[in-house]
Amino acid sequence: MRAFNSKAFSFLLIFSPLSCLSNASNTLRTGETLYNYETLVSSNGVFELGFFSSGDSGNEYVGIWFINDKDKKAVWVANREDPLPASSGSLSITNGNLVIYNNRTSDKTILNSDAPATTNNTIAKLLDSGNFVLIQGEKMIWQSFEHPTDTFLPGMKLGLFNIGASQPRVQFLLSWLNPGDPGKGSFSLGFDRENKTQFNIWWGESVYQEIGFWDGKNFRLFFESSSNNHNFSYVSEEKETYVTFSNKESIVFSWFVMAYHGVINEYKMEDQRISMVNYSLCDGTAVKNSSGCLIIPLVCENGDDFSEITGLMPTSIITRRATAIGINGCELLCRSNCSCVAYAYSSSDRYGCELYYGKQNRKKNRLILVTATVMSVILVIMILLVTYFIRKYRFIGFDWQKEGMKGNMRLLLSQFTNENDIKSNGIGFNKRKNQGMLPLRFSYVVAATDNFSAANKLGEGGFGPVHKGKLFGQDIAVKRLSKNSGQGLMEFRNEVMLISSLQHRNLVKLLGFCIHRDERILIYEYMPNKSLDSIIFDRTKRLLLDWRTRKNIIEGIAQGLLYLHKYSRLRIIHRDLKTSNILLDNYMNPKISDFGLARAIFENDHIDKTKKIAGTYGYLSPEYALHGLFSTKSDVFSFGVILFEIISGRKNSTFTESDCSNLLGHAWNLWNAGRCIELMDLKMAGTCPLTDLMIYIQVGLLCVQELAEDRPSISDVISMLSNEGASLPMPKQPAFSTHLMTDGQTPSR
Repeated sequence: MRAFNSKAFSFLLIFSPLSCLSNASNTLRTGETLYNYETLVSSNGVFELGFFSSGDSGNEYVGIWFINDKDKKAVWVANREDPLPASSGSLSITNGNLVIYNNRTSDKTILNSDAPATTNNTIAKLLDSGNFVLIQGEKMIWQSFEHPTDTFLPGMKLGLFNIGASQPRVQFLLSWLNPGDPGKGSFSLGFDRENKTQFNIWWGESVYQEIGFWDGKNFRLFFESSSNNHNFSYVSEEKETYVTFSNKESIVFSWFVMAYHGVINEYKMEDQRISMVNYSLCDGTAVKNSSGCLIIPLVCENGDDFSEITGLMPTSIITRRATAIGINGCELLCRSNCSCVAYAYSSSDRYGCELYYGKQNRKKNRLILVTATVMSVILVIMILLVTYFIRKYRFIGFDWQKEGMKGNMRLLLSQFTNENDIKSNGIGFNKRKNQGMLPLRFSYVVAATDNFSAANKLGEGGFGPVHKGKLFGQDIAVKRLSKNSGQGLMEFRNEVMLISSLQHRNLVKLLGFCIHRDERILIYEYMPNKSLDSIIFDRTKRLLLDWRTRKNIIEGIAQGLLYLHKYSRLRIIHRDLKTSNILLDNYMNPKISDFGLARAIFENDHIDKTKKIAGTYGYLSPEYALHGLFSTKSDVFSFGVILFEIISGRKNSTFTESDCSNLLGHAWNLWNAGRCIELMDLKMAGTCPLTDLMIYIQVGLLCVQELAEDRPSISDVISMLSNEGASLPMPKQPAFSTHLMTDGQTPSR
């Protein structure tokens, strides 16, 4: 396999003037020094290597960028963790090795320390592929492509190398810390740790998003659309496993970047201009086929359900792996997506569940579902269910092909709800916009919750009671609209419409809804640790929350807000962010819930006004509580309040202290007096570094400043929390609202 297709760059000869090509050099030789005002240029004028500064820090880095990129955004950074002071660096070959020098302190960084030269006979060369290589004699002993930063260029390899050796090498993308800091960020792109055909975005040690997989023939990406300008290759051998790609034979050159906020961006260069390709990941369990994401209808066809047979599954069917709890959980995932035509479950596989997508052949009325292992008890149960529902069954099927995979098949499709209930209630859900939503019959919900029994009741909020239930073997949370609540049909419709378009690991997942006469019900994924307020304000339970856990909760809430404010299809203001609306999963990961009061906006700095003030006092920003003005900065204020409640273990709305009437004022007084440590919850004493505490308190004070324009955006908040060495702005006095009521008291809802 060629490392790169040089023909793809031939068109780029026109990108640089001939005078530059004749004067610029692509090679650094032993004894030569590249100073911070000099650069190397690849032979055909595609890439440039030199020193650059990024952000306001004044730090200097060695990097590579496209010579025609006016912003000089580096595609590779040599010293991302060891920046140099401004105008102080140089690059040279010393004793055969590539060395970056800090000329003020004599400190140095050897780039090829993992593959040191054995002679002085070396040269460094910048190639037209963007690869910076060190050559000893006629052998390449080091290359930048083996040390990627945040950019995946054609010819670069991501994967595992030297498998079986004492120190195998892993190559993956790692995001920048923020747009102005090339330091190591929070998000990475690489192979799944256990399934080497699966490609994921990772947030620290956790899977953040599945990106694509190798199906044995093609590399499939879960994108709605793409430039379709790539040839992906997957190589799996004894010593190495990796994925690489090349551009197709055209004048368009494209590449991928792991962005600092957890998104994969694709860029292209065409006619000497660089632009970003606009697409997004398929929502929910939707999967990309040759023409884009499959459309998931709102309501499955009446009478569809599962049955089991033996047969063949055509290899052309699109598959996606998913994690499910048992075969019933796998079934639920498939049921919740009407474009899912089949599933397979294997208890021996880490993912367990494999979902299949394809067109339904209604003439044959059959649908095939593969299952790898089915226990005899489950078979008996399914036979009883089939007998009970036999009159409601119909079958749909595939146009079979000769090639396929064998297995036990189960037929599916079920009538979940009466569509007339939806229409008669005037909900007006759009089938395309509410993809993946699972409408359920009221009888299913009654059975799942044991007729809303008191034993299954989890709690009650402004919306109404919440009950625990079990549906298709999976625990669920059922939120039932109270007839006496101030929240009506409009809020119910709003929550379903908004959350159905959202998908993020820090947002609670809406599995379905039910409309039956005057009943309006939402079905959510069940959160075992319930809400944040049930733990953080409990003297005993909050012992479970050391500083590391609380820090993870704060950062997770911020990431969820960032998605709502900036990266969701509809930019959303939550308007009711509080600890009781932050749910915690098994691992204490936070998920924002309750979107009944949320509003969609269409501009970055949009400010709206309402006469109906809604939300919970103690968390409302002053401009919203007093004047009905709300923006993304209103959510930032609420986030700041939550941050202080997490740090202190005390509730803002019921806070009493001699020096101030609320928690925000108390934090301000302690910060000014240099006594921040007194704000810390004693339950986490010994687990919280003082430097962390100071940073988080200062960021919290910035979030709760009186004027909205003084508050940072949530993306700025994330940057400040993740960059310990950054210089933070000085906060102004926070909003000391005297109209704070006790928690649970709300304006009109």
